[in-house]
Amino acid sequence: MVSNTLNKVDCLLAALGVVFGIVIISLYAVSPTIHIFSIGMALTLSCYLYLVITHVQFPIYPQQNLSRKWKTVLDISFLLLFSLSLIILHYSEYRPFSYFFIYSLCVGSVAVSIFFSTHKLDYLTQYSKIILLSFNIDYSIFNLAGFIPGADSWKQAKMNYLLSQTGNIGVLFDKEMYFPVMHIQTAIMNITSNVSLKDASNFAIIIPFVLASSFVYLTSKHFFGERVGLFTMLLVSISDFNIYWGSAPQTTSYGIILYYLLIYIIIKAYFPKPNPKFVSLSIFLIFMLTITQAVSSFIFVTTILSLFFGSVFYSLIYEKSTISMFRNISLVSVIALLQWWFIVVFSKGKESLFDVVVSTFYNHITGPVDLYRPETVSIISAMLPPFLERFANTFGLFLFLFFGIIGSLFCLSSKYRSKTNFMFVFSLTILLGITFCFPFFGLRDILPTRWFSFEYFFLSILASFSIFKLAAYFKSGRSRLIFISIVFIVFSFFMSASTVSNLDSPLWLKNNTVSTTFTLEEVSGAKTLSKLGTNFIADPSFGNLVVNSYSKRYPTIFSKDMRFNHGSVFLWRSFLEKRPIEYTIPLVGHESIPSHIVLGQIFHSRLSQYDKIYDNKDLSAYYIS
Repeated sequence: MVSNTLNKVDCLLAALGVVFGIVIISLYAVSPTIHIFSIGMALTLSCYLYLVITHVQFPIYPQQNLSRKWKTVLDISFLLLFSLSLIILHYSEYRPFSYFFIYSLCVGSVAVSIFFSTHKLDYLTQYSKIILLSFNIDYSIFNLAGFIPGADSWKQAKMNYLLSQTGNIGVLFDKEMYFPVMHIQTAIMNITSNVSLKDASNFAIIIPFVLASSFVYLTSKHFFGERVGLFTMLLVSISDFNIYWGSAPQTTSYGIILYYLLIYIIIKAYFPKPNPKFVSLSIFLIFMLTITQAVSSFIFVTTILSLFFGSVFYSLIYEKSTISMFRNISLVSVIALLQWWFIVVFSKGKESLFDVVVSTFYNHITGPVDLYRPETVSIISAMLPPFLERFANTFGLFLFLFFGIIGSLFCLSSKYRSKTNFMFVFSLTILLGITFCFPFFGLRDILPTRWFSFEYFFLSILASFSIFKLAAYFKSGRSRLIFISIVFIVFSFFMSASTVSNLDSPLWLKNNTVSTTFTLEEVSGAKTLSKLGTNFIADPSFGNLVVNSYSKRYPTIFSKDMRFNHGSVFLWRSFLEKRPIEYTIPLVGHESIPSHIVLGQIFHSRLSQYDKIYDNKDLSAYYIS
């Protein structure tokens, strides 16, 4: 028999969550980091709402169907809104507010259609719509860029080009020659398709990335049914980090594809009973992921170990047995990762990747705890953007966590508790704990921003389950329709407009968002000028990414107080009149921190004293005489 305390673990954790959430919110007074506030608010409000639901015991109403006439109206509305979003993109240089609003309305119409779907044709139609929405938002960034968006994408694209020209993985920089899978696939696509490197990246990475959300759908569908599965696929497809990795193809993007596939294959391997064919396939995919990217493989090992220990704890607590799952597959994953990391040579110090990771981690845990945050310094906190803009930028994550936490508590309740649900909640808790807690204590070498898309696999499942269950508390079909549409419209808008996924056309934090999406004119201009000279001065993002990719000599990076040298060529982008560049502020006793400045029209007018030697719509070159 399970004790009453363990049987009510959901309510106990919800009560603790309210208290812990308030404590986290109070930390904002010490360090005005907006993520602290957002996480605390999500934890407090979600746990409090769950306690209210369980205490009041609201009635649950049966599902109501929507007539064929209204389903047709929703399909036509989606078609019209989707077409309108494409027209807006076609006639816009940058993505305006109207695009994000129309796109969010499309998402809302699909969500409502999913909720009222009843048969296979409905499910297939909604699945197709989600795929179209994914391509819409990813291509809205990718196709408007002069080359490949993103920072790391430029460096990796250069490696892909060199590989396609030489056929030798030795041309890959740093430790990338030990993680060549994505590079090889892109180079093969570039050669066999006889297309540009940008198109090859699209075929090799972006299209598979969009389709990879199907594995999240299939996993969720396996345990929670068709509609929750489609909700899950929709949420993960329109999330901020998935939009970013889906529009900036690189090794992380490819790692996410294999991670989603691998989690689904492992689920198929063990549910409802062990399947040797899927177990063998999962072992092969583990090897593939291990040689694809270090961060992705480490996150997978963390995930599979979390699922294993979640299985162990559930068996000990609720089944009073030691039966556990994923034991052998966990062992294979750990051995594969360690073995490969012993082999990988970290080029900077000629040490193995394993030695570098272990020594870095050892220095952190044996050294003083670094609780320092730049926001605690008065001069830095005074420079922070307005609170509402910063909160708007994290509001999508707030909603994701809010519904995900409620879904987790539902899954831990006596009504919905199962070994699978417990493992999902436990694994997500571990992954989110590492993402948020390690950087808080100063250990930022885990690259926390790269973890979110992997965590969204489980978070989207739990959030979708909670949205579906919360909708059942509304009596009328109209109320449910309004609830579902508002949740997904708001979620989609704030996720797609977040500066995580929207560096090119920010709706907020405009003076603090540096774009790494360059126009065709900027890229073409840099390519042309690099044939004529080498002594360039450029702003940090443009110089480090674009000019450095084409010039034979590394450009001089513009800084706030620098003086121009005779014979240099300053590259001015029209972008700089309204958008910022990044510079660093030195702090005594701490590392320099990034800040931003808009050069504006005044700085541009000063350049008129120099000779303009090149000009197109977006890029000008001034010879410093």
